[in-house]
Amino acid sequence: MLSSIKPLLFLLLITALLACSPSRSFTKQGKKLAAAGLHDEASLAYMQALGHDRTNIDARVGLRLSGQQALNTYLDRFFRAHGQQQYKESVYAYRKADQFYKDVTALNIELEFPPYYKQNYEEDLGIYLEGLYAQGQNHLKAERFQEAETLFKEITSLQPGYKDVGNLKMMSKIIPAYEAGQRAFEAEQYRKAFGHFNEVFTLNPTYQDVVALRRVSKERATLTVAVMPFENSLSYAYATNLTSFVVSELSKANNEFLVIIDREHTDKIIKEQKFNLAFGGDEGNSMRVGELMGAKLILTGRLLDMGVANPNMQQREKTGYESYIEKVYNAEKKRTENITRYRKVMYTEFNGSSSVRMKVQYQLINAETGTILLSDVFEEAERDEVAYISYDGNARNLFAGVWKSRNEAHPSDRVYQSFSEKRKVDELLSGKREFRPINNMLIDLQGRISEKLTQQVVQYEMQRGQ
Repeated sequence: MLSSIKPLLFLLLITALLACSPSRSFTKQGKKLAAAGLHDEASLAYMQALGHDRTNIDARVGLRLSGQQALNTYLDRFFRAHGQQQYKESVYAYRKADQFYKDVTALNIELEFPPYYKQNYEEDLGIYLEGLYAQGQNHLKAERFQEAETLFKEITSLQPGYKDVGNLKMMSKIIPAYEAGQRAFEAEQYRKAFGHFNEVFTLNPTYQDVVALRRVSKERATLTVAVMPFENSLSYAYATNLTSFVVSELSKANNEFLVIIDREHTDKIIKEQKFNLAFGGDEGNSMRVGELMGAKLILTGRLLDMGVANPNMQQREKTGYESYIEKVYNAEKKRTENITRYRKVMYTEFNGSSSVRMKVQYQLINAETGTILLSDVFEEAERDEVAYISYDGNARNLFAGVWKSRNEAHPSDRVYQSFSEKRKVDELLSGKREFRPINNMLIDLQGRISEKLTQQVVQYEMQRGQ
């Protein structure tokens, strides 16, 4: 039992010594600084020493002596500023002294801090706050809002709840935001106007007519987009539905200023009014559809080109080798040994590919003027490859190689035993054997094209009024 306790006591002792080492180091540093008359810096060193070891007597004594000297220096600066009616210097000198006093006393070190200093501080603070308050009001009246906000923030940091500073500080933000919103509204930059009015609304929803201005700005900034059916005059056995993909991507854009008209609503109006919406043809029809649905923008498009290369599989019979173990008696060593042998085999290698491509053009049109706002052509392609080996024997032991005759040896016979060659064979043995369905590849293409189209429309919306 005693033998197990001794190592534990030794570990505890080592731990205590390691903990005390930084404390002693900071204490030594504090003594040097104190001897040089740098009591502020010495106090910091002693506090760091006590942070490592609260029981360090030398550090506690040193902090009490240097701490009092440092506090007296701070208070002297405060008193001089107070006597010279330098109210800002007086306030901040006292606050520094007070914070230092709190930091030291938190370590259970008592310092002398005469109470009359606080009375002088409160007098100077009141005068300084009155001055800041008056300056802040003057800045606010002169519409120097940033300067006013800076002063009101300082007042709040010195004395929270001082007079109506909280409200004035808020007004220094509200007024410039409201006026900026009005300027943007008059310039018909409704998206920017909404941003400013929304800032005001967040600070004070009852301020003047901000609720109405915010609502109207949002309504006018919102772009209602009617997505017309994308034209497809190409005859392919595979179905495409670009319109649905585009509508889905635009709806997922999470942009509060873009509203996509319901696809069923669009189709219903086109059918009822018997419109023929040929891309690049009669723009009047598209504009009438947009007008009937209350759309500000019309999105039209067409499939320009599409190519499909169906799966084309090829197969080749390949020569190779299958390894096996043969037991051979070694007369010299008088024992049986396992020898790796290779038998000639044939295996089948399959490979092929398929691909699809699409080329799509779109236009974003102003429903009122017929102006083309955006236009672009997107071309995307998707390719799929299949490559694998089929072998009826022990696939784990299959190696690539060449041979002339299956039953006779030839000098050109080779087994490809290198790691890289074996890895190629193993990868093909477990290689992909099925082609992706063409319809699935078309879905991916339409998705990528719709994403690119949506990015351009969203970017156009976000750049308005910038």
